[in-house]
Amino acid sequence: MTLKTLTRTSLLGLSAVLLALGSNVSAQPRISNNPAYAVDSNGYIVRSGFNLCWRTSSWTPALAVPECEGGMAPKAAAPMPAPAPAPAPAPAPAPVAAAPAPAPAPVVVAPPPPPPAPVFRTAIVEKPVRLEGASFAPGSSRLLPGAGAKLDEVVNAAKQNPDVNLSVTGYTDSTGNAQANVRLSQARAEAVKAYLVGKGVAASRIAAEGKGAADPIADNATADGRSKNRRVEVRYVLKEETRVRVN
Repeated sequence: MTLKTLTRTSLLGLSAVLLALGSNVSAQPRISNNPAYAVDSNGYIVRSGFNLCWRTSSWTPALAVPECEGGMAPKAAAPMPAPAPAPAPAPAPAPVAAAPAPAPAPVVVAPPPPPPAPVFRTAIVEKPVRLEGASFAPGSSRLLPGAGAKLDEVVNAAKQNPDVNLSVTGYTDSTGNAQANVRLSQARAEAVKAYLVGKGVAASRIAAEGKGAADPIADNATADGRSKNRRVEVRYVLKEETRVRVN
């Protein structure tokens, strides 16, 4: 091979190398702010003789440039975990109803004390039965038929109260002899006693007495008054069931 031929061949080879370098330079990315690669004064990444990008100690996959790493895409940063949902606010406590105020205690009014029980006593009553002068014949101790009704009342009382004694007293008006009037009054008292004994009343329970014109119950100056004074009274004392209130 001649020198001329060798020189031409060398020039052709050099031209090819320069063309390749020119094409690589034009494809270089300009990343002056990427610390993962060494860059020249124009901000382009510096390549080695094997056309590899010159990495720095700061290189990490996240800073890789695809043109330098054969199409390697930078790994996406791991997504930040979603923030935990805020805890739901605790439900507000249900309002506590205030306990109702206790009902006031009822006022107990004590009833008034009962009135004191009444105290009674048994009354002792004197029962008089009076036979006026019209019950006897004039100037006589003989009983007329009309006197029986009142004397039977005495008989019934004596039978119902066997422990009761009877007192029979005869009276006259003030006319005539006083001694004669006493005898007449005594005779009339005895006539009444005999009637009661005849009806079953024991004679021992009956006392008879004549008092004449003593103890008048009316005015002897009038005929009506003298008629009322001519009388026989039968008295007896009973303890009746009817009670008399003390308090």
